[in-house]
Formats: sequence, C-alpha cells, structure tokens
Amino acid sequence: MAKRTTIILSSNEERALREASRKEGVSQSELIRRGIRTVTAAYRARSRPLAGWLRLSEKEKRAIRADEFGDDDA
Repeated sequence: MAKRTTIILSSNEERALREASRKEGVSQSELIRRGIRTVTAAYRARSRPLAGWLRLSEKEKRAIRADEFGDDDA
C-alpha cells in the first residue's frame, strides 16, 4: 500500500529534480523513490541469498565457519 508524504525542497533542489526528471524521462516522484531506495538500502531487511546448488550439512557449515580444512593460512 502506497502512502503519500510531503517534502520541502529548496528552489535549487526543485529545479535540479525537474531537469533530471525531464532528462531521465521519468516522473519526479520516481526519482525521489529511487533516491530513497539508494539511501535506505543498508537499512532494509534482506532475505538470505538462495544457493540451491550448494547444500551443506551442519558439520560442513561449522567447518567453514571455523576454517577446519587443514589449510595452512601462513
């Protein structure tokens, strides 16, 4: 469900937004949404990546976490 909000822009910001909208061929609202997504990306919950081709047992997962493969890290 979409919600409305009001933002206050300086005249320079409004002018730049209008020009960017015209050059990109998208609405000002879409540019604002893109900006919000960019700024908030680090704060959004992400689902864990799916790696269907990689099935590890719990023992293998623990070994990876502990790096117990006998490799010399020297």
